[in-house]
Parts: sequence; structure tokens; C-alpha cells
Amino acid sequence: MRQASRSRWVPPAVLVIVLAAVASVLHAGRLGVSLVGGALLPVGDLGEVWSEYLAAWHGVAGGASGGAPPALAVLGVLGAPLAPLGGPAAAVALLLLADVPLAALSAYAATRRLRVGRWVRAAVAAAYGLLPPATAAAAQGRVDVVVVHVLLPLLLAGIGAALGWTEVRARWLSASALCALGVATVAAFSPLSCVLLLVVASFVFVASPGRDRPRARAGAFAVVALLPPALLLPWLPVLVEHPGLVVRGVNGTAADAPTLGELVTLDPGGPGGTPVGVVSVIAALLAVVSRPSRRLWPAAGLVAVGAFGVAVTSFVETSEFPGGPASPAFVGVPLLFVGAGLHLALLLSWSTPEREGRRTPRERVVTAAALGGVLALAVGAVLGGRGGPLENRPVAPLADDLAATGRGVLELANPGESTAAARLTAGRPPRFGDDAMPSTEWMGARLRDWHRHLLTGTPDAVADAVTSAAAAGVSYVVLPPGEDGRELRDAAGHLVEPAPATSDGRTVLRLTAEAGTATLISAEQARRSVTGQAPDAELLTAPASAAVAAAPPEIGVRVSEGPEGRLLLVAAAHEPGWRATVDGVGFPIVRAWGGQVAVAVPPESAEVRVRFDDRRHDVLLLGQLAAVLFTVLTAVPSLRRPR
Repeated sequence: MRQASRSRWVPPAVLVIVLAAVASVLHAGRLGVSLVGGALLPVGDLGEVWSEYLAAWHGVAGGASGGAPPALAVLGVLGAPLAPLGGPAAAVALLLLADVPLAALSAYAATRRLRVGRWVRAAVAAAYGLLPPATAAAAQGRVDVVVVHVLLPLLLAGIGAALGWTEVRARWLSASALCALGVATVAAFSPLSCVLLLVVASFVFVASPGRDRPRARAGAFAVVALLPPALLLPWLPVLVEHPGLVVRGVNGTAADAPTLGELVTLDPGGPGGTPVGVVSVIAALLAVVSRPSRRLWPAAGLVAVGAFGVAVTSFVETSEFPGGPASPAFVGVPLLFVGAGLHLALLLSWSTPEREGRRTPRERVVTAAALGGVLALAVGAVLGGRGGPLENRPVAPLADDLAATGRGVLELANPGESTAAARLTAGRPPRFGDDAMPSTEWMGARLRDWHRHLLTGTPDAVADAVTSAAAAGVSYVVLPPGEDGRELRDAAGHLVEPAPATSDGRTVLRLTAEAGTATLISAEQARRSVTGQAPDAELLTAPASAAVAAAPPEIGVRVSEGPEGRLLLVAAAHEPGWRATVDGVGFPIVRAWGGQVAVAVPPESAEVRVRFDDRRHDVLLLGQLAAVLFTVLTAVPSLRRPR
């Protein structure tokens, strides 16, 4: 008895050890907690992640209001016990570097109810862990795909158990609440995965062979379908206003759209991709042809759901950055559904309901073939994934200066890239989650103009773009890789000066204008701002302008006596929610240069306050907190092992 119990743990132990070694070879040179590159922006520390998530206004792209992606909250929870090692950054590094063994172990645990030999399950689970969409996503720094890869098998098994495909649990409420918590977790990174999982849940609910206890099944389906949106409550208005986020998630669009041939081999395209996924496709087809059965319908339905997701992701184009060109999203998440369906077909076709635990000669042949396929997937993953852009790199040197001044940094991409645009952040370099916080259309058009003029414009256009960016609070401009900035320095003249390069070697220029996140500008500059003219560089220096030691979303300053017509200019795009008072009396917001927040200053001395107030966000946060508490407390009984 004791020896049999020990043998139960041999396959998963071997599975984890072998795949951990494969992951170490795959990510050799990336081992560390400061991962960045590709689709992954630097991850803030624990305090920065939580403050960004709880804030109603974010200094991204000139100001983005509304909820931040709940992925920040998930990383905040996961990063809390890892605070001594780096907090959320360590959690992201663990997910990316250990994705292969974690996903394989998840698949092995999720298939424990199938009557298949443990070694066959381990081999198929290893093949799932080495799926090309996941290894390519990890090499590209796509945390959203990796999270879905790890949790997908457990969520599929949980949906089947909660809705009565495998059995109807007595604790249906706690089981469905735990399942809804998992669905909300993957939806926090990839809302598309939530949509696909709800389609799967609908299929299971309608086609489930278990017809007993219909009220329990209906209640479980309602919990799985309705609770995840409540857990994402503060982010829902942003998703409704910007539906493209549902498709692209928190890590943005794809660098290269995959061809039809790549999709057939489960290759999502881009760096790190590999065609070895054709091994899983061929193995599933052979298994279905050799042992056709009605039991394969769940696997076929899962493949169909994934194919539907691939079609949606491939044909719906969205813009990754405000003002950037539209491009298809990364197809990694729906391809994971296809891969999960193919490997489920393998297990279902070789399951033996009449026998359990006995290894037949046919099963030994299947195990040997599976090990050969796993070896091919491992070799392909290592050869492809090592070429990905993800790397271990220290924090940018200008982060301290930005935090001290509150001013912004403008990062430019190469004009030839499919996602060419500009990133603008205030008080810090760009961080993980920024691409899921879109700004206003006016600011998007402004970023597009800056990007074009600074890289390819005439000297007059370059000067106008530099002064316009300075008036918007920009202090540094980071040029694309390979640009030395010589042409920009020649065109801008004294308006820019060299600054230390970034940690990855990109050229950085500092704007010399004396404008801050809040600037008191002269009447002449104010007149230019409301008549649509470009800012005058001479009027952005003292005494024509004076930077104020304050930063949005809340600014308070005591202005002295001066000429009439002055403006207090705030480095933020105008949105509903901005309020201004002068000596405690409400004052209207003036739109400078078409959409930047400004307040008219009286000629006499006065106390001027400008702040962003969004009480709806606080209400949504409270609603989310209530939903989280209900879900966690309800799901606790399902974690206890029944007798």
C-alpha cells in the first residue's frame, strides 16, 4: 500500500524535474527578477503596483482615467509573499521562467479523473506545457498568455465538475465560486480568455450528460458566468469604452501576424515561435482516426472554441498605443484552447473506462510515441524560445529624476514597426499595465504628430513638436533603437541636450524648456494656447513662465499678483472629472491647445486648486472588494478535501 502510494508521485515528480531542466535551458541568460523586453514593460514594486491600481487617474499618455487592469491587483497579491525578492517583478519572472513545468503540472492534476495511465498523462501534460504559443509568449514577455497557459487546464476541469459534466458536487456553490475566481484571474490579464471560457461553460451546461439536480447546475452556471465581471468591476467601463482591449489584453498587439501555415502548426508568429506544434496536431488526428468515439466531442468543441478565438483575434485589428496604427492581436490565447483540445482528444481516445491502473502493451507503445513527441516539442521550444527579446535588465537610470520632478518621458518607436507610436508616462518610465490604460483621442492624435515630426519632420516641425511636448510636461525623449539623435539635435538646436542612455542603449535627449507638470504661463502664451498656435519656445522660459512644484491629479498653488490673462497649465489631457477652484470658488476648465487642462488665473493673488475627482471609481472599487470577499469566503469549503 505504501509503495503504491509512493509510485503515485513518481510521474509528476519526474515531469516537474525534467521540464524545469528544459525551462532552464530555454531561458538561459534570462534568469533574474528584472525581466523586460518584447511585450513586457518593467514591473513596479509592491507599493507602485497597488497605488497605480487604486488610483482613479493615471499619468499614462497624458492622463488616463478609470480603472487600471486588474492584472496589477493579481500581481500585487502574488508579489506580497515575494517582497524580499522583488515583489510583483519576482512573481512575473517566476511565471515566465517556470511556465513550462507549472503548466504541465496543472494539466497533469486537471486530468486525474481520466482513466489513463499516469505516465501517459505525464507525457501528454509535458506536451501541453511545451506548446509553441506558450513558449513563444514567454520568450516575448507576454504575461497574459502565460497566466492562461498555467490555469487553463484547471479551469476547464473545474467548469466540467461544477456544471455536471464529470459529476455534480454537493458543494456546488463553493466549487463554482472557486471556478469563477480562476476565470476572473485569467480575465484580469486576457479578457478574451474569459469570453472563450464562458462559451465553453455554456456548451458544458447545455450538453452535460448529468441531468440530476438541475437547480444546482443552473446556479453553478450563473455563478461562473456572472461573478467574474463583478470581480473585474473597476475595469469594466474601460473595456466597454475601448472594446479592443478585450482582444489584445494587457500585453498589446502582435509584432508579426502569423500566416495560415503557422496557425496550423500552432505557431503564433513573432520571435520565439516554432512549427513543432504540428507534432501535437498529427498525434491528435491519428488518435481520433484510430479510435473514433463519441467521447471525443468535448475535445472537438474545445478546438472549435479556440479556432473561433483565432479567427476573431486575426481579423479584429486594434491599436496598441494611442494614435498608433491598427494591427491584429497576439493569437496565443486562442491557440492555447486549440492545443488543450488536441491534447484532451489524445487522452480521451486512449482512456479505458473498463480498466484502471493496468499498463497494456498498447499503452506502452503510446507512452513511447508520446515521449518522442515531447522530445521534439522540447527541442523546438529551446531552439525557438532562446531567440526571444525577453532579457534580464536593470531599471532605467532616469527613473529617479522622473520620480523627483514628476515630469514625463516620451518613448518613440521605429516608424517601420507595425505598432509604431509613442509612449508617454509622467513621473516614471513606462511600466507593465500602461498599454491597457488608453487616453483620449485628442492625446492619441497629439502623440501621433509628435512621433512623426520628431523622427521625420522638417526643422520647423521638430521645433514645434519639442515645444509642444515640453508644454505637456515632457522632460525626456527616448529615441528608437539604432537612432543616435543627431538629426533631431541639429533640428531642435538649444531646445534639447544629451542625457544618459537607457539600460538597453537607446539615445535619450532632455528638453531644456522650463515647464513642469504644472506651469504658470504668460498672457501671450495663453493666447497662443487658446487660438491653436504652437507653443513659443521663448515663452517657456523664465520670467514668461514658471514651473509649479505640484503634479496631477491634485495641484494646489498660491499665485502672486500679475497681469491679466495668465493660465495655470496642467500636464494632463482634459476629461470629465477635472475640477478647479480659485479661492474656494468653482472655476471653469480652459482647454489649452485643444485638449490640455488649464485654469485662468486672476490678476490678484489667489489660491488655485485643480484636481481630478471620480467618485464612481471609488464605488466600483468597493463593489469589487465586496465581490472578492464573497467569492473567497464561498470558495473556501471547496478547498477542503471531502472524506
